[in-house]
Amino acid sequence: MVDFMQNRRAPLSSVLFRLSSLKVTIFLMVAFLVLTFWGVLSQAAVGDTVGGDRFFNHYFIWALGYIPLPAFKGLAVLASVHLLLAMIYRIPRKVGSLGLYMMHIALLVLFVGSLAGSAFKQEYYGFRKVDGGTAPQFYLRSDSLGLNPVEIPQNSWIYDVRSPGSVEVLPGKTVEIFTAEYNPCRAVPYVFMILMLVGVAVHYGLVVRKARKKPQMNGVGKVMLGIAVLGLMGMPSEASANFTPTTPVVYDGVVRPFDSFARGVLDDFSGKVTYKCTAGEAPDCPRKMKATEVVAAIMSDAAIARDAAAEHENSAATWNLFKVLRSDVAAALSLPEDKRYVSFRELQRARGKLELYASRDGSDAATAEMKRLYSNFRMFELLQNPAANPLKIAEMPVGSINAADSPNAAGGQIAAGGKNAGSSAPSDSRLSAEVFYHNANPCLIAFIVALFGCLLSFVNLSVKSRKLDAAANICCGATAFVLLAILTARFLIASRPPFANLYEIILWVALFLESFLLGAFIWCKNRTFALIVPVSAMAAGLLFFAKFGLEAGDTFAPIPPVLNASIFLTIHVFTIALGFCGMILSGIVAHLLLYRHTCQPLSSLLYSTLVFGSVFSILGTCLGGVWADFSWGRFWGFDPKECGALFVSIWGMLLLHLRAGRLVKERTFALLACFNVVVTFLCWFGINLLGVGLHSYGFQNGTFLGLFAFVFVDVILILLLSCKKYE
Repeated sequence: MVDFMQNRRAPLSSVLFRLSSLKVTIFLMVAFLVLTFWGVLSQAAVGDTVGGDRFFNHYFIWALGYIPLPAFKGLAVLASVHLLLAMIYRIPRKVGSLGLYMMHIALLVLFVGSLAGSAFKQEYYGFRKVDGGTAPQFYLRSDSLGLNPVEIPQNSWIYDVRSPGSVEVLPGKTVEIFTAEYNPCRAVPYVFMILMLVGVAVHYGLVVRKARKKPQMNGVGKVMLGIAVLGLMGMPSEASANFTPTTPVVYDGVVRPFDSFARGVLDDFSGKVTYKCTAGEAPDCPRKMKATEVVAAIMSDAAIARDAAAEHENSAATWNLFKVLRSDVAAALSLPEDKRYVSFRELQRARGKLELYASRDGSDAATAEMKRLYSNFRMFELLQNPAANPLKIAEMPVGSINAADSPNAAGGQIAAGGKNAGSSAPSDSRLSAEVFYHNANPCLIAFIVALFGCLLSFVNLSVKSRKLDAAANICCGATAFVLLAILTARFLIASRPPFANLYEIILWVALFLESFLLGAFIWCKNRTFALIVPVSAMAAGLLFFAKFGLEAGDTFAPIPPVLNASIFLTIHVFTIALGFCGMILSGIVAHLLLYRHTCQPLSSLLYSTLVFGSVFSILGTCLGGVWADFSWGRFWGFDPKECGALFVSIWGMLLLHLRAGRLVKERTFALLACFNVVVTFLCWFGINLLGVGLHSYGFQNGTFLGLFAFVFVDVILILLLSCKKYE
């Protein structure tokens, strides 16, 4: 009887053992990647709320209307079962496996806790009279009629209560709106982070460090540590008789130099900070007019506002300042089809249609473009006649600015840095430094030095001169120094950590890449000389994109308060920049390894940089969740930007599991790692092109063609390298 029962258990045990295999782990990771990619595309197509709910808040999705496939919750259930089986059948029961057990338990806590939290989560809405002195009254979100009030504790961890603002329901009667969320598993992500970090540290101490022949840190480790420590550490000309570049102006309650304000306005209009005028439009034309000249000309052109029908050939209203990004928008407004840039006069003729389309509530790309054009059109009108609207520009002496002087003082507008204009009036030296920064063009200097270093290293591939190699690495060091000076200047001028926009993050990644090369030159004796060429080329390419693709909009404009309110954002962005740098480096090393076929130092470097990039990408993603929890009241919401960071993290872990399980050959591993650069760029820049989600501060236009060209060329290069035959 006992033998019969053991024979009955054997097939079941065999099946469970197979389900715990690393191949199932790989399958689940690929499924998570596919679902994340599919869900983000759905968010872009039907909106982040509908698309995200369909893929990430259900257990199943219906493909073609009748084929059930596991959604994110369904995959979470499967992954939880697989983690349990892996701990029972696959992971050895010994002291050296303690770190692996902790990491698997951390993931199990995350999956099970998130599923339980979504099951018990409740959403509420509430309100109270402004200055009523009473506690807000809350109701369940499903109780739309407000029949059953509920009591919500104000200082409980499991309740997140927020007030998005107030609304006037009747004349003279204003109520404050509240939202609340009950989540008994709100601490789950933090428990996951602690267990995962401790597990990684234990695994490193018991397995990785013990396996080394020499306990001291190798050259790659020193370089990576140096990169991590590193991050923790022109004359102006007059624009007109009344305005100089350093003239302080107040717009929307924020004090800025006229030069920065004008750059921001012209960039909103045309995507540039200069305007190439034609003969007759302005004195000494054709030439490139500075933004200060253009905006000053608009402000001094008062005759247009009084006589809109008159044709003034030298009027700024006839200059082609407004860029139309979509052909269907141009057709709907009856604008010239052969012109990408139109004038204020041409938009003025289509004002009725423009106002109508811009007033719609749609979130499609065409409506968003209509709203952008109408906003720029209104800005042009305000510049013509500042006294016609409370949103005006005022010239005031520095030091005399106070809340009453602010155009929006009555509305309680917040100035840059989270304070009213009266409490944060900048000094003369700070305004002058901001203008000098723009005129000095430091990003262009960094790009030129980086490009020169790349060319020197390329020539050195055939010359093989140590002096030329030293000169190329000196250029890398000089580029890193210039970038560090840029970021320091931005910190001093903007009075905030330089981590608030895409432009600054690109500068950080370029700094890390150049610092890696400099550190390798100093510490690594067995350095691969050919590596400096692609890495320096990547840094130069990023700086080129920052200078010519993003710098036009980088005018020290005030950032949203959510980006200037928490130290967690600074740590998150810094960490995610390190992770992306590691992923990019590993992709570059994989290209070189695929070209050389066999090279042990490159193989070790590929693994080291991949581990570095994966760990910091995961850590940065988790820290971003901490910031989101404090800023938005939820740790994770499957926002497209969050999904992009998740995709990079899962991709890195997928490659590491393939290598750890020896499921692919070294050449196949290098081939897959070649896509690290493409994956990182698509999840970093490509997500910004979708224009959906809470991370609206990260969006940018006009980079699609450049990103598409880079991805296309890199994929072709990978295919060519994969087809290369070796003797």
